[in-house]
Amino acid sequence: MKNIFDFLMISGIILGIIFIVVTQFSKNGRDKTIIYLNLVVLFIILNNIQALSLETIFVNANFFIHRLQIPWYVLIFPSFYIFLIHYLKIEKKKASFIYVSISLFIIEIAIRITLIPYFFHDENNFIVAKYVQIEEIINASYSIFLFIKAIRILFKYSDLYQSVLAFDNVKWLKNFMFFGSIVILMWVCAILLNLNNVLNREVFIYYPLRLSSTALLYWISYQSFYNYSVMVARIQLRKDIAAEEKYKRGTHNTKKTDEEKFLKINNYIKQNRRFLDSTFSLEKLSSEMGMSINKLSHIINKESGNNFSEYINFLRVEKAKKYLIKSDYSAYTIVAIGLECGFNSKSTFYTAFKKFTNITPSQFKKT
Repeated sequence: MKNIFDFLMISGIILGIIFIVVTQFSKNGRDKTIIYLNLVVLFIILNNIQALSLETIFVNANFFIHRLQIPWYVLIFPSFYIFLIHYLKIEKKKASFIYVSISLFIIEIAIRITLIPYFFHDENNFIVAKYVQIEEIINASYSIFLFIKAIRILFKYSDLYQSVLAFDNVKWLKNFMFFGSIVILMWVCAILLNLNNVLNREVFIYYPLRLSSTALLYWISYQSFYNYSVMVARIQLRKDIAAEEKYKRGTHNTKKTDEEKFLKINNYIKQNRRFLDSTFSLEKLSSEMGMSINKLSHIINKESGNNFSEYINFLRVEKAKKYLIKSDYSAYTIVAIGLECGFNSKSTFYTAFKKFTNITPSQFKKT
């Protein structure tokens, strides 16, 4: 069992190093958001290397060394919190706690230096162990405090990052908060279970916590990098599209026949580019056009041969086809183009594209 745990930890460390190298040399590598994301991964790696070394290579090291490890873990949650506010573009509106986190880390290192005399006296092991226990409780409390602030930002202050919501629904971040809560609960349980084991704490209690937290944080790192890259691409893509196209607006007289009414509906949707809104619905169109939902649905079904969702997706596919074949947009990913054309996910984009063209966006772009 221990060998499996060690193997998984080593694999995670290697994956983390690869992730940092790849992201650092990406085109967004110098962006502050990516730098803070890499710091999250770096502190996980350093923490895991240290723990793994003391349990394998330096297993017979002094009690002082085993207990007073470098507290890299205290910087993981602060780095994630700072990454989050940069990702959401609200770093000027929310405190980053950078100086608090660095100060806490430096204080804990300074305490370790002052406790060096205890290295030579085993009778003082209890003092060292008790200090480490208190320190972990403080660090856990600080991490939980930042985690709760991150949850409040995501769920309560969405008005602060409306500009980001235009490109990313941040659902993946909200999912992380849910699973992150489970990991924190595991950490609290590990602390409580060892509360009375000051000198001889059960290390194996921390194994599930280490594996789950490492896996979760590596997952959020990948998701963060992927979604941030797509968001940056979409922002630039939207600027390029806006520079190329000019909105064409006009007024049209109300027509009586279904065909004429459909032309009016079709013109309204195209001229106002409503199909590019991933949240666009029949209810919204009904409100904007001043026409009943049933009447709209009947006209669209009759005149286009598709229901409302299929009709809107058809318009999105037609728009995406134009960008896929233009050399000006060849640097952008297919996913970024699909999302910018109104689809809310890669899967719905590919499904709709194949429905109306019988080929995938990738095949269309090649041909």
